Amino acid sequence: MILLISFISCNKDEGNRISNEEFSEGKNLADTIPSPDHIIFVWFENKAYSEIVGSNSAPFINSLIKEGTLFTNSHALGNPSYPEYIRWFAGTRNGKLDDKCISGQPFSIPNLFTRLAEQKKSFAWYSEDLPETGSEICSYGAYREKHNPTTIFSNVPSSANKRLIDFPKDYNKLENVICISPNMNNDMHDGSVRQGDEWLKKNFSDLINWCKTNNSVFVIYFDESSQKIESRIPVIAIGEEVKVNYKSNIYYDHYNWTKTVLNMNGANPMAGAISRSSIADCWK
Repeated sequence: MILLISFISCNKDEGNRISNEEFSEGKNLADTIPSPDHIIFVWFENKAYSEIVGSNSAPFINSLIKEGTLFTNSHALGNPSYPEYIRWFAGTRNGKLDDKCISGQPFSIPNLFTRLAEQKKSFAWYSEDLPETGSEICSYGAYREKHNPTTIFSNVPSSANKRLIDFPKDYNKLENVICISPNMNNDMHDGSVRQGDEWLKKNFSDLINWCKTNNSVFVIYFDESSQKIESRIPVIAIGEEVKVNYKSNIYYDHYNWTKTVLNMNGANPMAGAISRSSIADCWK
């Protein structure tokens, strides 16, 4: 199983700044990518690489670095949050520029759900404080729609939009690809780094350990950096097929991760992710 912890900053939608070719020396990177049974992303909010890596406020996250791969050059595509989530999910922000809620389901372009479904692979987005499965509500308690892009796509069934309290206790029943959005207090947006770190340890330390021996991936992922210009975020990957105590210095962004997830599951990339290279240097 594989665990990824990632923090992301900004770059342009167009163009590929990734230098995977320097790593691969012309090799087919897809040949080196594993096929995990599950890959799980936990999304945190608005923290720069330097605010997490080496921080005394994030002891649990930092303890995971030696157990897997630390990505030192991962980036988001821009800001604010909503466009970043849409980009990661669909390969384009689809014209979205702000965090305002979107009424209904105006989008029908290909996305992670549809691409995975074509390969008979399952996908779900679990959100903390979501009031009910499939809810399209803008906000509820500390839940925010802007951190859950499944609600605005007509080709994504409501059953893929799930409450975190319904997360399977039997990890073998997990979907093939999973995203988890903590609420605004636990995702480090309104709450502190320490609060998010403790939330992660309390709720997912068992799953992280399970991933190491069960052919799966767990990802802690930041949508954007608090430093809008520099925009670098930390990423940590842990899993059965992930190099241990390894640092990757290759430039990656949201689209690299999107393409990698699709390649892991035999699915075709879409929109912005097409031009990206898959992540290949961190695997055993």
